[in-house]
Amino acid sequence: QGLYFSIPFLAFLTVHEFGHYFTALYNKVKCSLPFYIPFYIPLVTLNIGSMGAVIRLKEAPDSTRKFFDIGIAGPLAGFVIAVFVLSYGFLTLPDPNAYILNIHPDYQQDYCGVPSNGEFMAMLQAHSTDENKASVPFLGSSLLYSLLQWMLVDDTSRIPPFFEIMHYPFLVVGFLSLFFTALNLLPIGQLDGGHITFGMFGQKNAAIISRVTVCLLLFVGGLGIPYLNLDLLQSDYRQALFDFIPWTGVYMLFALWVGNQLFPFISIKLLVLGMVALVAVQFLANVAFGPFEPAFIWLVYSFISVRFLGIDHPPVLREEPLGTGRKILGWLSILIFILCFSPNVLQFATAQ
Repeated sequence: QGLYFSIPFLAFLTVHEFGHYFTALYNKVKCSLPFYIPFYIPLVTLNIGSMGAVIRLKEAPDSTRKFFDIGIAGPLAGFVIAVFVLSYGFLTLPDPNAYILNIHPDYQQDYCGVPSNGEFMAMLQAHSTDENKASVPFLGSSLLYSLLQWMLVDDTSRIPPFFEIMHYPFLVVGFLSLFFTALNLLPIGQLDGGHITFGMFGQKNAAIISRVTVCLLLFVGGLGIPYLNLDLLQSDYRQALFDFIPWTGVYMLFALWVGNQLFPFISIKLLVLGMVALVAVQFLANVAFGPFEPAFIWLVYSFISVRFLGIDHPPVLREEPLGTGRKILGWLSILIFILCFSPNVLQFATAQ
């Protein structure tokens, strides 16, 4: 059964990396074959077994065009596989009352069939206590995932409930492939998206775009942290403040550190004012529209960006303007990024 997950996932990673590889060879840039990165965390739900794959350039491309071509080839090639796998998953959805009940026969006795999302949340509530809130992880969504589901699934009763998505390997691989595509297309430093923006907009503008992107990751990742439970504040203000102040303080210190890496030429006083404004906007958004759930993966990635990936794209020997065809592909890659991006990749349904 695991092959239904591993084969399409490795196919996506392989096609993505060989898109880079063959384009590098075509441009006479020496590079390595792909390195696959196995990754497993014991006792953690929804392990995917991999942190992706990479190739290593053994020499720097000497022109803007070569950087652009090598950077964009991988995401475009992998995107084709991602759409194919996800579309196949939606077009071949089995009847859940036959498929899921074969995995969970206890559902027939407890619910007379596969429980709905509402029935499952009621079950979580029944097993939850004030000290231990029951929760279950599930994958998020993206614009393209939702669009393909709307276009390809005629019988909506076949759409799996969110708590059973892990038993649909083509949907999981399709979603993860879209996520990895968006991750690589982030316009930061030496990521694929960084090569693309460098080629399209030049080094100065690419540096600005890279910094704005990391700031947006900080905002999206920490959106749910500065949340003050107003109902709890009335009944137990000490607990409400204890839940609010430490996490918000740690987040502000982290945001201040990231901000200092992004803008070392700005005074600490101005950075602190900026971080206070950031947290204030997040707090008001939580009160007005939330509470939102923190997306810690984007906080981790903002740390990786400033600490390991680098914010600024390296210079090249020859900066040359791109032709019309490459500019069209560049804007297409930006559209693909928007369609594939998921604000919260892994979410948790928690009993209230």
